[in-house]
Amino acid sequence: MSRKVDFDKHAHSYEDQLSDDLKFFGEESRYFAEHKIKIVKEKLGRMPSSILEYGCGIGMNLSFMPEYFPEAKVTGCDISAKSIQIASEKSPSVDFFHIEDSEVERRKESFDLIFVSNVFHHIEPHLREKAVSNIYKMLDKNGIVFFFEHNPFNPITRRIVNTCVWDTDAILLKPKESLGLFRNGGFNIKSKVYTLYFPAYMKFLRPIEKALWFLPMGGQYYITAEKKI
Repeated sequence: MSRKVDFDKHAHSYEDQLSDDLKFFGEESRYFAEHKIKIVKEKLGRMPSSILEYGCGIGMNLSFMPEYFPEAKVTGCDISAKSIQIASEKSPSVDFFHIEDSEVERRKESFDLIFVSNVFHHIEPHLREKAVSNIYKMLDKNGIVFFFEHNPFNPITRRIVNTCVWDTDAILLKPKESLGLFRNGGFNIKSKVYTLYFPAYMKFLRPIEKALWFLPMGGQYYITAEKKI
């Protein structure tokens, strides 16, 4: 297994490097962040009161949360202290905490929406169940999880991951594994959807993406899940 990536080391250059890597797809990193937040807004169908981004990094996704969920209290958490510092500077209205057992316990059932974006492929497989357990504990009884991951069946996704400096430790999750993690972790699966089919030079086709949700060739997929009650 490759050496674990030190996100504290890469935090300051993360956004610029990501945008450079994504030029192959023809979009800047902010496009992908906002794309996911738009999906959550549309699919959720209600205004959450409290949102947690689990594994927020430097806060690229969080920067869109106040625009799309202006009434929600937004929180981010991560294992990288340097990333949290940068994220807090970008989004001063957002609360942050470091992922550790005591913090997770302190926030039991505190969030009615937990958002996870391309985090789990950086988590060693034997630790993924613990991460799901953290999410379960912090999700409110009536809450929902939006879980996004890279699709290992998409060749463009694999190329981007294989050439990205902080994906050297990445172990991509097939949808079957992600579904199993959440089912075994006490969740009911509500949906599994593929997204991000077309690069920028084919953006005129993006309006039909929603009709292709079931085809396993999108650049990413997402799962929505609720606690079993």
